[in-house]
Amino acid sequence: MEKNAKAAIVEKIWDLTTPVASEFGLDIVDIEYLQDGGYWYVRVYIEKPDAEITLVDCANVSNRIEEDVDALIDKKFFLEVSSPGIERPLKSEKDFIRFVGEKARLILKHKLEDSRNWTGEISSFENGIIYLSTDGKKLEIPFSEVKKANLVFEFGDL
Repeated sequence: MEKNAKAAIVEKIWDLTTPVASEFGLDIVDIEYLQDGGYWYVRVYIEKPDAEITLVDCANVSNRIEEDVDALIDKKFFLEVSSPGIERPLKSEKDFIRFVGEKARLILKHKLEDSRNWTGEISSFENGIIYLSTDGKKLEIPFSEVKKANLVFEFGDL
């Protein structure tokens, strides 16, 4: 399937899912539409701003969106609704603001100081700039340069 067609389907799923999630006090973190092995998947990642996601939360969203998502896609697929996990992706500027003080891994579109891969603490986020403290350095990374980012879990955090 063409990349633009997949992106259009994901956008429609966002539009369908966002109000449903809001009804249950949930936020959408990410939506994926992809082929894994011989099967197609729609994966919807949800979270509660200040609480743990339960199986009931996942079932509620899944049950409410299943028919509408099925109507968008003309091939067989599996719908999965789940928590994004402890190493959740950071997709929006809002995510970087919310997780100031947390450790994150960033992959950049272009090299910064000879590397595209950086891990450190998000010191702050202001005017489209991520301030990342890593190895005694303070980096200023434009949000527009982030290709992929996620939180980093360390076992000492338990």
